[in-house]
Amino acid sequence: MGRIAAIDYGLKRIGIALSDAGKKIAFPYRTVPGGRRGIAEIATALKGQDVEKVLLGLPLLMNGQKGDMALEVEKFAKALEEALHIPIVLRDERLSSRGAEASLKEISLNRKQRSARIDETAATLLLQSFLDET
Repeated sequence: MGRIAAIDYGLKRIGIALSDAGKKIAFPYRTVPGGRRGIAEIATALKGQDVEKVLLGLPLLMNGQKGDMALEVEKFAKALEEALHIPIVLRDERLSSRGAEASLKEISLNRKQRSARIDETAATLLLQSFLDET
């Protein structure tokens, strides 16, 4: 019984979250460099974590349409799946970064500290919402 990972893709940074073995709780895991160069670092980060599936946030526009970033994420998903040999599931992530920012503002972090944790927090929120639904 493997774990589930979630990825919040960005051109500058990529946030990674992991579930517990029972797939009930999401935890922030790591932030790696963004863009396509992050694929190798994601592979390294997930090695040995017994990940059976990866959720990848799909940044749809507010009207539900795909913009340029969503198309970039779809290309990234294909390359990531080829590198990891693990199923990649695209999941609507509209407003996840805003939700992460709001969550981080509730704890005592300054702007620089929030900025450093925003991506893995967004991935954690994406993963937790998925776990809550299943």
